[in-house]
Amino acid sequence: MLEILLMLLQFHKTVTIEKLATVFPQPIKFESRRRSIQRFLLLPQLSIQYLWFPLIKRWVKNSRPPLKKQLI
Repeated sequence: MLEILLMLLQFHKTVTIEKLATVFPQPIKFESRRRSIQRFLLLPQLSIQYLWFPLIKRWVKNSRPPLKKQLI
């Protein structure tokens, strides 16, 4: 579910839970998708400290070219 949400966020950039529920590919009713996404996002394992900081650090590290050492 996290992988699908991340792909949707990359594509849509600015989203709400309702918009995610509209485009989320689950064969259940809209309200059930919305509640499911909301419950998923409230999981303690998805907190900023445990998930997002390490992900952001890795994205930043992988998105810029490595620094070259200068010879003195």
